[in-house]
Amino acid sequence: MIPVRHSETRAPSKGHLLFISRQRIIGKTNGSSAYLLDLAAATRNAGFTPHLVQPSPDLMGRWPFMRLRPEMSVFESQSIRGVLRIGRWILAKNPRIVIDAIRAIMSRAGRRLGLKGIWLADKPRPYAITMPWTPADRSFVKNHASRIADVIIADYAFQAEAFDIFPGKPCAIVMHDLFSSRDGHAGDRDSVPRVDRDSEIALLARADAVIAIQSSEADFLVEHVPSTKPILAHMAAQPIEHAQQGLGSRLLFVGSNTAPNIVGLEWMFEKVWPLLRARAPDLTLDVAGSVAAGFPHGGPAGVVFHGMVNDLAPFYALAGVIVSPLTFGSGLKIKLIEALAQGKAVVATSVTLQGVEQQCAGAVAQADGPDAFAAAILALADDESRLTLAEAALAVAREHFSPQACHGDFIAWLTESTSKGGHSPAAVQPK
Repeated sequence: MIPVRHSETRAPSKGHLLFISRQRIIGKTNGSSAYLLDLAAATRNAGFTPHLVQPSPDLMGRWPFMRLRPEMSVFESQSIRGVLRIGRWILAKNPRIVIDAIRAIMSRAGRRLGLKGIWLADKPRPYAITMPWTPADRSFVKNHASRIADVIIADYAFQAEAFDIFPGKPCAIVMHDLFSSRDGHAGDRDSVPRVDRDSEIALLARADAVIAIQSSEADFLVEHVPSTKPILAHMAAQPIEHAQQGLGSRLLFVGSNTAPNIVGLEWMFEKVWPLLRARAPDLTLDVAGSVAAGFPHGGPAGVVFHGMVNDLAPFYALAGVIVSPLTFGSGLKIKLIEALAQGKAVVATSVTLQGVEQQCAGAVAQADGPDAFAAAILALADDESRLTLAEAALAVAREHFSPQACHGDFIAWLTESTSKGGHSPAAVQPK
């Protein structure tokens, strides 16, 4: 267990919010983490006090250690089971995690060298978010969080079991994705186990409110989970001052190491990239983010993988067109919102635009087939009028994805929930 406390003087809290998560969160390093931190920051700005409890050591995956980024300070306290803390460093206690990490490194290195053999098999650890709760998980939450909880907020529906630990407390689920809507495009590479619709509905129905990240999933709640209050809360954007035209010869894709991103890039490399390079041989594609791990042998000529970068602003400034060639997935594509806020021309599939089609109409070039996707990119790359599309994208970010527009209903529900039941006068140091 690790506690993180902030000693600076704050105004009296409107209520203490307990976020319960089993995802590995070190900062805004991927879409789901960024969204949860966005919601936590919104509650902090509204006068509430967010806390984070992570009851499963399995969230470490094959990471024997991790370093918390500064944005994690939004939480008044943080507790993780089964780890040690040294400053901002988190160290796994389980030696099996270290062994698995070494095996993974050796496996990737061997594949890059072209070696073959059973020893190169790379089997990721189970997806912690969907794993069954254990008695130790429940005990950890009860012992370390029961005295700092006015409202319980489960990070994904799979954490709804935690509500039983706090009978009578207002509770909500951060939905993130409608998992039962995923199809089989990724095969066994999708880290998320299959969830049937009835099972997912049953989990969502355990909450008083469910926070949906995009409108089509909020509509699903209205139709299929009428016992809960649906709250639409898009990922909030921080728009820059002016749109950016960028260089027509530079394309950019940003994404984490998830199956939708990997499969989408594979589709682009196989179906779209040859068409682009035949027409524009000087065209290049920068790929930023941990999605690089899904391409140990790199990409085709003209594609550069940069891995995780500390600052994406220079990449956005240089790029003439942002591409999002996703072929499947659920939830809101957070990097789309980031691109809009950066004032960029974007070419995206209908999958990328799911749930925000109306808001983005006229501000994003939508294309689905390889020919259409390539044609949309080439049209923008060859025409400096792409600045017009970039300006429209920035306007959409300001109008529809401002913090006020995204978080208003969520904050209103929290205010109503805490005013009904009262709240703790002060946070208690986790044991």
